[in-house]
Amino acid sequence: MHGILLVDKPRGWTSHDVVAWVRSRLGLRSVGHGGTLDPAAEGLLLILVGVATRLAQYAIDADKSYIAHIVLGVSTTTDDLEGEPRESQPFVSPPSRAAIAEVLERFRGTIQQVPPAYSAIKVAGTAAYRRIRRGDRVALEPRTVTVHGLELLHYDYPDLVVAIDCGKGFYVRALARDLGDALGTGGYLHGLVRTRIGRFHLNQAWTITDLERTLGPETWPLLAQHPDALVQELPPLVLPNAQLTAWYHGAPVRCSVTASEGSLARAYAADGDWIGLARYDALRKHWHPELVHRARG
Repeated sequence: MHGILLVDKPRGWTSHDVVAWVRSRLGLRSVGHGGTLDPAAEGLLLILVGVATRLAQYAIDADKSYIAHIVLGVSTTTDDLEGEPRESQPFVSPPSRAAIAEVLERFRGTIQQVPPAYSAIKVAGTAAYRRIRRGDRVALEPRTVTVHGLELLHYDYPDLVVAIDCGKGFYVRALARDLGDALGTGGYLHGLVRTRIGRFHLNQAWTITDLERTLGPETWPLLAQHPDALVQELPPLVLPNAQLTAWYHGAPVRCSVTASEGSLARAYAADGDWIGLARYDALRKHWHPELVHRARG
């Protein structure tokens, strides 16, 4: 069994909970995910099985979309509802919708963002949140992140709902914190739904209730997407049958297709079976197997 299972993760489950649950249903060990969701968040989680686990970075690096419920008027130690309230902000009049729209503009495009202190980012080899829990002071450096879209969906103080399209490394909790600071009210992330990971959308996902009724080894081909769906942005490369033996032994192969140095491609046999990923060596004019998958046999 190989492929991608799109799961609508419920609130309260960790990403590892879903991985462990799928492992038990399929009776497999080779199960992972394509980018974690906090327990308090819900929405799209990619569960990767078999050879798809080796493509996890493509999901992690993909652009993502979220709907975030931010509460203004108070900040928390973790920038979400799991933390303790910080000192109360001085009372200010609720910001107008126009003021919200003006501040949101500052967070579009390529920006600098300081990740939440309670995060898994390593500081001297230890996750920042672990250091904080043992009493260390943690100061994380700003990172460059990209926000492709940020739209106001609903505002009724103190509740603010926004839609976000962003690149990798963006923290929605940090947006809630920074937006509250910019408005002078404080703010924290109260709820989060991930609606997209690259080409995959939440409306394609199966709920846990769905999967309790249907998921098993025999139904896997009906529920999962093919592993190469993670790398559809790469160009296809069809190898001649005469080159397949060399390919499956990890040896460089030649075909009529050329590319720029270091380019990656999705490799297929002549019958259409996906057989892995290939990287081009322009000097030697051959394709080197980057990932080998024996589709059959």
